[in-house]
Amino acid sequence: MSAPTASSPGAMPPTETGGAPRPARGQVIVIFAISLVALLAAAGVAFDIGRFYSERRFLQNAADAGALAAANALAQGMTDSQAIDQARTILSRNFIGDPNGVTPSVPPDSPVYESGHAGDPKFLINGILINGTDVRVAIQNPIPYTFGRVVGLDQSTIGARAHVLMHGSMLPIVVRHYVGAPGPNAGAVSPCTGAEAFQDYIATADTSCLGTDTNAVLRTIPSPGLAFDPTNPNNDTAHHGPVQPLVGQGATPSNSASFRGFVVLDIRNFASATSNVFYNGVAAGTNAQTLKNIEAGWVSSGYPGPGFPPIIAPPDPNDQVGLTSGNSSGIVIAAIGTRYRAGDEIVAAVYSGTVMTIPDFTMPGPTQPLAIGTTQTRNNSVTMSITKNAAFTGQVTSSAQTDLNDPTNPLGLGTLLPIAFTPNPLTPNGTVTWSQFQTSGASPGISTIWVQGHSSSPYLTDHYVPVAVNVGAVARDFSSNLTPAGVLATVTTTGGATTLNTTFSTSNVTSTYLGGSVALSLETGPPSQTPGGPSGIGATSFSANNFTLGKNGSQAVTITLNAGSLGPGEYELTLRATGTNLDGIKVTHLYPITLDVATAGTSNQYVDIMGFAAFRITSVNSNSIDGYAISASFPTADDAGLRRVLVPRLAAW
Repeated sequence: MSAPTASSPGAMPPTETGGAPRPARGQVIVIFAISLVALLAAAGVAFDIGRFYSERRFLQNAADAGALAAANALAQGMTDSQAIDQARTILSRNFIGDPNGVTPSVPPDSPVYESGHAGDPKFLINGILINGTDVRVAIQNPIPYTFGRVVGLDQSTIGARAHVLMHGSMLPIVVRHYVGAPGPNAGAVSPCTGAEAFQDYIATADTSCLGTDTNAVLRTIPSPGLAFDPTNPNNDTAHHGPVQPLVGQGATPSNSASFRGFVVLDIRNFASATSNVFYNGVAAGTNAQTLKNIEAGWVSSGYPGPGFPPIIAPPDPNDQVGLTSGNSSGIVIAAIGTRYRAGDEIVAAVYSGTVMTIPDFTMPGPTQPLAIGTTQTRNNSVTMSITKNAAFTGQVTSSAQTDLNDPTNPLGLGTLLPIAFTPNPLTPNGTVTWSQFQTSGASPGISTIWVQGHSSSPYLTDHYVPVAVNVGAVARDFSSNLTPAGVLATVTTTGGATTLNTTFSTSNVTSTYLGGSVALSLETGPPSQTPGGPSGIGATSFSANNFTLGKNGSQAVTITLNAGSLGPGEYELTLRATGTNLDGIKVTHLYPITLDVATAGTSNQYVDIMGFAAFRITSVNSNSIDGYAISASFPTADDAGLRRVLVPRLAAW
C-alpha cells in the first residue's frame, strides 16, 4: 500500500515551515462547542446565584419586619402567642411579590434547628421564638435553579434570620419609691387620699398608704388599667399608682431638698472620689454643666449604655448612681418635654426616696496647740470627738504617729511617750480620751504629730489630722488661716494647675510674736510624707517661701500647684511651715491639702437603685414631669414585665 500523497483526502497539509502538521478544522469546532457549553453553564449558574442573592435580600427584609412586628405587639401588651400571630401576619404580607415567583411558607409552629443544636435559639433556622424581651425569626424558601439544571443542580434553600431585643430607653432620672418611710400611717384605710404621711408610689393609688416600706401585704401592684384620659388623668386609682412629680419641683427626697431626681447615668462606682468610672465621652475633667448637657441630650437620642447592673440585695456599694449638683433639673425637664407628651409611657429607675452618702467619719482633733511640760503627765486631760454620717456603720481606731520629716519631733525621739486612746476602737458618734499623754525630758519647742483614725468597714478609710504640741510653754509662735482640717485644691483637667492663697501672721504682743523666719515646703500627706509631693506632680511654686514675721507681721502667700502627670483622683499633700523664733526655739506647723485632679466635681452623695418600673406621664410643664406607675418594680430595665414601655431594636443574631 502506497503512502498518501499531499492531494489525498487523508493527507495532512504541509506546513509552511515544514514543522508538525496542524489539527483538522473539525476538531477545533468540537473543542469550541464543548467550551461554549461550559461557558453557558457558568453564566447560567452565575445568573442563578444573582437570583438567590435577590431572594436573600427579600427574605431578610421580611424577617426584620416580622421580628419587629412581634416585638411591637409585645410592647402593646399582647401575649407571646398573639405576638407570634402578628409576626406571621406581617410575614405573609411581605411574602407577596417574591422576586423569583416562589411564595415562601410561613414558619412552622414547631421551630426547626440546625442538626445537633435542638432548642438553642442561636441555631434556629425556621421558626419564631419569643423569650421575654428577646424575639427571633428565621425563615426559609427553596428556590429552583434555572440554568443550573444543565449541570445537574436542582434547587437551593435560601434563609434569613432576624433578632430583636427590647431595651429600656433610660432617662437620666430616678423616681421615688416611698415618701414618709418607714411608715405606717396610723389608721390608714383604702382608698388612700394622698394626704397620708406614708406613700408607696409603686402601688395603686387606692392602697399606696397602707402598710410599711418592708410590709406591702395590704398594697396592690399597679397596672395600666383604663386608657389615659387627658381631661381626667387620675381616673383609675384602683389600678394605676398615685400621681406624683417624677422629676423636678416636688420630686425631692425626704432628706435633701436640693435633689429633684436628675441623676448621672454615665458614671459608675462612687465608693470614693478616686474610684469613679466614666463612660460615653464623659472625661474625668468634664465640668458639671457639660455633664448636664450630655445627660439631657440623651433624652432625645437615647441613652447609649452600658445598662444598669441587675438589682441585688443588699446593693453592691460600687453600683451607686451619682447625683447632679444642686437642684438643676430644669434642663432635663425641658428635654423630656420636647420628646414626650401626656399619655406617653416610659421606663425609669426607682430609688428608695432617700439620698445616700458614702459612709465616712470625721475626726477634727483636739483644741490646739496642746500644752505640756518638758517632763509632765497629762493623762486623760485631752479629748477629741469622732463623728460619722448616717451611712457609716463601722468602728474607728485611733493612733498617733510622728512627723517623719522633723528629726527633733519629741514623739519620734521618744521624749513624748506613745499616746494611748480610750475607748479604742470607738463606735462613732462619741468622744475619745488621750488616756496616756506625757513627756520625759523633752526639749522645748512646738512640733506637730499626726493623729490617725482608721476604719476597715464598710470601706477601708483613713483620716489624719495634724496636732501641734507645745512642749515647755513656748510663747513665740505664728499661725495661718489654713486649719488642721485642711483645704481642697481643685485642678479640673489632668496636667492643669491651680492656686491657693493663704496668709501667715504672728502676734503683736512683745513677748509672743515670732521674731524669726518661716520656710515653706510641700510634701505628700501622711503616712509617707515624701518631700516634693507624690510621684508625677508638677513643680510647686510659692510667691514667698522664706520670710520673716516680726511684731504684728503677716505674709500673704500664693501657692501654685501643678498636677503634672498625675491621673484623675485625690492626692493628700502637706504644707510644711517651719522656722526658728526669736528665742532660738524651733516651731513647726503642718497643714493638709487635698489636691483634687479631674474628678468631674462628683460628690459623695448617691442613690441606690431599687429597680425599674413603667410610668405613664400625666402632665408636662416647665417645673416638673408628673406621672404615675403602671407596673411593679423589676430588677432589670429590660425585664419582660416592662415590655410595654421598652423599645424594640434589631440586634446581631
